[in-house]
Amino acid sequence: MHKVLFFFLIVSVSFGMITSCENKSENNFKITLNVSNGEDNTILLSKREGGEMVNYDSVTLVNGKGIIKGNIDMPEFYYLNFKNSRDYISVFVEKGDIVIDVDMEAIDKPLISGSMTHEKFMAFNDSVSVFDQQASLLGKQYGEARQNNDTALMQNIEDQYMAVDGKKTDFLIEYAKTNNDNVVSAFLVLNNSYKFELEGLDEVVNNFDHSIDSSIYVKGLKKYVNTLKKSAIGQPYIDFALNNPEGTPVPLSTLLKGNYVLVDFWASWCTPCRAENPNVVLAYNTFHDKGFDVVGVSFDKDHDKWVEAIAADNLTWPHVSDLKYWNCEAGKLYGIQSIPQNILIDPNGIIIEKNLRGQALQDKLAELLN
Repeated sequence: MHKVLFFFLIVSVSFGMITSCENKSENNFKITLNVSNGEDNTILLSKREGGEMVNYDSVTLVNGKGIIKGNIDMPEFYYLNFKNSRDYISVFVEKGDIVIDVDMEAIDKPLISGSMTHEKFMAFNDSVSVFDQQASLLGKQYGEARQNNDTALMQNIEDQYMAVDGKKTDFLIEYAKTNNDNVVSAFLVLNNSYKFELEGLDEVVNNFDHSIDSSIYVKGLKKYVNTLKKSAIGQPYIDFALNNPEGTPVPLSTLLKGNYVLVDFWASWCTPCRAENPNVVLAYNTFHDKGFDVVGVSFDKDHDKWVEAIAADNLTWPHVSDLKYWNCEAGKLYGIQSIPQNILIDPNGIIIEKNLRGQALQDKLAELLN
């Protein structure tokens, strides 16, 4: 977890669909909006998929009022985005009549009624607010230490932060086990799944009650666990082919060449990745002649920025990317939900380590190659 402070990714997997408002015979939910102290804006009903916001429906307010209807199976987490603004309201949509009253002068405090799932979600947030407050304070202290270039204090704050985050994760695990028939549990575990080790995540997922098996969040977790099992330590590597910077597809299998190979998932825009790059460069320069290679897999979207970062950080090994950001096909194969991450493949094509960073990478390579 070194160098990942304050770098988060929430990844939601979605399989559901909302029926058009015109298909009234199948509508099983209604959201009534009452908006005060604001213009009659258009509000978009959206949810996050693959790191992008996808719009499913909309309504234009008339005298501050609007209604969105649709069909839903299990409760799902949606956003009501105010068009051409950064304002939004988040809500768990479920069957029934949901009423949202919001004052645009206090949009962060909407009154939402009619969704028991949303009430459970808010109750959980209240329970972990003490951890969030501690993390926020540490974030401010970290920023000050960084401005003063106080690396020792930065490391101390980072350790404190990881301890607080660990306590919050432990609280979540206990919550999910106790509330195993609650879609909120599955939603929260999925959005924090990158924090879990495979064994712990598998245990939580297997504990979910069958009554929520059809939830998109349970389905997403089961798919993710299966992916992690296929790419776990001790398993054969999974081949893929992405384009190099010149646009030529390059299979991973052609880059192994009987050496130990670190497949490094990173991106030019990822600050922790760029901070770790000098360590990977050191490892490559020290051990390349002894049988060590690196393959960079970028989560970039912009080709030019990707290439510029390769040159700026002196990353002299092969690089590939499909420029699909968080939808990187290679990332999906290995269950990558946060970066930087890496896997170490031995000369027999077996995954022998994951997420070696800092001194741990140097020590492991020294053990293998010296």
